[in-house]
Amino acid sequence: MHSISNYKRNYLLFALVTFNCFFSFSQIDSVKFFQEKISKLVEQPNFSENNFEYIDNLNQLSYYQRLIAQDSMLVNSERALELSIKNNYTHGELEALANFASLYLYTGETDKSIDFCLRTIENTDLKNFPKTEMKVYNVLGQAYFFKNDYPSTYTQFLHALSIAEKTNDQFHLFRMNMNLGTIFSRLEDSDEALKYYAAAFKLVKKLNDPTKEAMMLSNMAYLNIKLDNLEDAKANLNAAFKLYETINNTTWLAWTYSTQGLYHLKLNDYKNAVLNYQKSLDMHNNFNDVKTNADMKFGLARAYLGLNDLAKSEESILKSLELYKSSNYEAGLEQAYRTLYEIKKAQNKTAESLKYLELTEKLSNDNFKKKNRRNLTMLNAKLNFEKEAENLKAQNELALSQQRKYIKWALAALLTLTIIVFIILYANRREKVLNKKLANQAKILSENQKALTLINNNQDRLFSIVGHDLRSPIISLNEILGLYLEDSEGKEYFEKFAPQLKEDIEQVQFTMDNLLHWGKTQMQGSTVNIKSISVKDELDVILQLYRNEINKKHITVNNQVAGNHKVFADLQQFNIIFRNLINNAIKFTPNNGIITISTKIKNENLVIEVTDTGVGMTETDVQKLFSSSENFSNYGTNLEKGTGLGLRLVKAMVINNSGEISVKSQPNKGSQFIVELPIDIK
Repeated sequence: MHSISNYKRNYLLFALVTFNCFFSFSQIDSVKFFQEKISKLVEQPNFSENNFEYIDNLNQLSYYQRLIAQDSMLVNSERALELSIKNNYTHGELEALANFASLYLYTGETDKSIDFCLRTIENTDLKNFPKTEMKVYNVLGQAYFFKNDYPSTYTQFLHALSIAEKTNDQFHLFRMNMNLGTIFSRLEDSDEALKYYAAAFKLVKKLNDPTKEAMMLSNMAYLNIKLDNLEDAKANLNAAFKLYETINNTTWLAWTYSTQGLYHLKLNDYKNAVLNYQKSLDMHNNFNDVKTNADMKFGLARAYLGLNDLAKSEESILKSLELYKSSNYEAGLEQAYRTLYEIKKAQNKTAESLKYLELTEKLSNDNFKKKNRRNLTMLNAKLNFEKEAENLKAQNELALSQQRKYIKWALAALLTLTIIVFIILYANRREKVLNKKLANQAKILSENQKALTLINNNQDRLFSIVGHDLRSPIISLNEILGLYLEDSEGKEYFEKFAPQLKEDIEQVQFTMDNLLHWGKTQMQGSTVNIKSISVKDELDVILQLYRNEINKKHITVNNQVAGNHKVFADLQQFNIIFRNLINNAIKFTPNNGIITISTKIKNENLVIEVTDTGVGMTETDVQKLFSSSENFSNYGTNLEKGTGLGLRLVKAMVINNSGEISVKSQPNKGSQFIVELPIDIK
């Protein structure tokens, strides 16, 4: 009846968020500070809202209002964003977007917070402002935390930690190590949690900041409660409260009282648990932090339940339940319903207790399944990160080794150059000519070495594709020929499968043709012979090549390409691109279907669209089309085979010709391949 395991898990949610909030005292002081700065700016004779300093102060004021004046924060963030966009002030725009993400995080609108974070991250200039970048990844990690997406939380926090390490930002190093410790504490991985907490504790000693030390002691107290190290937990709490005697830190003092409430719950000391939770709520009610407020009310309800004060317990848990519903927090809903079940059961209200039990069990089953999936994906994320870290370390070591070699070569070259200069000063013209020839030969050798490296890389890629895409058809052909030669009924089987063999061989031939052209281009260093191409003339030739397949499936081809439309491209690669696209359109269009080819001008490009009424694709399949890591292919409407090579080749050649390619498709409605190439407007 008095189980607190759910509360333990939920407490970590607000333990994570509260660290990333400034304290009530500092927030109020900071708000006043920036309000005064803005007032002084506004009073200046030549004041303009377009001044970057004004925008910066507006963003700072907005940030410090996120817990105590969220309506004002919204207004100030909107104004800062508007002014930043108007004046092309990138840093101001990014800070305003980050403030929106923080605002919606604390109002419980997690999806909005994630949207603003992702919108900020999409801006490539974000890397120029590491503090803003760390702030955004931190908020994004918290948002995923609230959605129980711990692998994503882990990834975002690690990203922020890596930036802090690169910039040697001591505060963010402390913040992210503490946050990562909280994640692993949530996942009941005490070893990992202690590792990150230990790193954070070392950093807090360097920072010499009693406020942050109090944070660490509160978190360590919680972890020790979880590990049943109650004596250590009590020591942590006593040390934290001693620090609060010298610092004015209402926010963390409230959360530390909540931790002490959890400590007394663990001891079944419900009276002191009530006192501590009530103190925590009295302090915390000044802040608009929905989830944390819900968690404190939940703890108070558990304490009243332990005292058998069912009326007060029910009053607190109903308030907690409403807050959990408003933030759509399923783990909180489960524990609230379970507590209501216990209350109703104690009140002998059987029907109501069964209703809450049913809700509890349903949420419990759902959450259990989600937890299992989450833990597996978290483990996978952790392993992937460790693997990436190892690879990065190896790459860095290799790069360092190469740099050392370059330094040696540079010194050797410098020495050689000095000797050459000396010789040039005192030698005759013949020696000068000889030195010049040697320099040219060295340059040619270097260029040849680069070309050889490129050829080797392309060769590896070519063999990979050949081994992956052509091996299967060749094996099938070999098996049927073996059957023909070795089995008395082999001839009959051979004649039966001969049409299919013919189609397989034609597909192999088509693939080989693609490979040979692509391989030839790659081996020549990816050079392209750009010329003006009449699009309609070339597409007419390609359609003529496929006239038998088109007639066989009774497909109607609408060639709407304007006769005067031309592009700049490599002719051979242009033909390969549209042979593949038209071949695919024929393959995946059913009998009596329609293929439409059209062109239109877009800026300085010509857009060529190949549209079919075929089987179409799902969004997932579209994303796999051009992937270099996945081999995606399907059978055509008449069971024509594909290798998955063509479209990758198409994309490579479109890019080689300074173009772009995209796809629009819906299942059973057809597909549209859109190619943009530089237009010849002469």
